[in-house]
Amino acid sequence: MLYDRPVSQLMVDAAEAMPDRFAPRDVVVWFNEHYPAVKDTTVMAHVVGLTGNDPSRRHYRWLAMKPPLFFQIDRGLLTRFDPDLHLGDVADLEDRSDEPSLAEPADEERMEFYLEVHLEEFLITNWHLMDWGRRLSIWEGPAGESGHQFTTPVGRLDFLCIDDNTSGFVVVELKRGVPSDKVVGQITRYMGWVGSEMAQDGQPVEGLIVAHECDDRLRYAVSAIPGLGVLLYNMSFLLRPTDLAVKVLHTGLLPHLPTMEALP
Repeated sequence: MLYDRPVSQLMVDAAEAMPDRFAPRDVVVWFNEHYPAVKDTTVMAHVVGLTGNDPSRRHYRWLAMKPPLFFQIDRGLLTRFDPDLHLGDVADLEDRSDEPSLAEPADEERMEFYLEVHLEEFLITNWHLMDWGRRLSIWEGPAGESGHQFTTPVGRLDFLCIDDNTSGFVVVELKRGVPSDKVVGQITRYMGWVGSEMAQDGQPVEGLIVAHECDDRLRYAVSAIPGLGVLLYNMSFLLRPTDLAVKVLHTGLLPHLPTMEALP
């Protein structure tokens, strides 16, 4: 937990600070001012999950089970949830409709958050099984600091790692979908800070961008930065029938480990 309360509770303060009509991005701006360590995508996901009539809230059931804080009143606009006015319009969590959410500007960020959470959790859980092209360990500081979601004055790193062979630092940044070449500026900023503030004399600092796809802009940008590389990941699922004693067909969802390959 980044602060003294979870984000869902901080959202209560954000809701109280909003005007009568506001956009989801206004909540993001509020968090940037008051709780800057909370990621924008995390804020947007909480907005969706805590908006009573947003059909996409079913994707965030751990939030949707809480009392709603927001209510959609127009395309892309919200108001504070009023149980006397809005309770009858709360979205059914079992509704499997493909109806798009009214908060369309947030759709891309919702999907980014959804993939980000599961990718990051999966990597943490299966770190020792990942093929990074080298042996990487998550950095641990002398006071017990963790390199996972490591906060610095220039931004928060997804992972700060140590190369087990060279003892050099490796900054790992996760990007979902097709990342823009802007990520190169982001990760090189992190690398520069680590090199200036943490690395000892002669200790190398490298960077890895982990992405699902890569376009030419990212490829060319990365190729110009020494010590920076890209790993592409694939994630798949397999359904397998299981024999049971009773005459019932049962299928189980078995996740396959994401495989990562270095960008040529």
